Amino acid sequence: MIDQCPQCGCRDLFIRKDFPQRLGLSIVVIAGVSFLVLAAFPRFFYVGCAILLAAVLIDFVLYFFVRKITVCYRCRSDFPNEPVNPTHGGFELAIAEKYRALPPTNDSQQTTNT
Repeated sequence: MIDQCPQCGCRDLFIRKDFPQRLGLSIVVIAGVSFLVLAAFPRFFYVGCAILLAAVLIDFVLYFFVRKITVCYRCRSDFPNEPVNPTHGGFELAIAEKYRALPPTNDSQQTTNT
């Protein structure tokens, strides 16, 4: 369990699911667009509803099977192999904005350039 980032020394860490956000957004967009297209035709309305229901079920299953990881607010390093510290909460925009205003650390510059 980590209390501070080994990369930059920051003590502000948060927990998130280890799942690609673009893939999740793609599932939602494809399901939504499919529903809108199919709902325009009365014969296929229920097929569109089934697609939305399938997207909800996929999300429900992924929620329980995708593991949580710890992420640093300052350098955005993630630590998938470390046990999750229960004192860390979810992402908070106010804390993220505080670190966004700060210049990046030397360690984070090196990790983003590689």
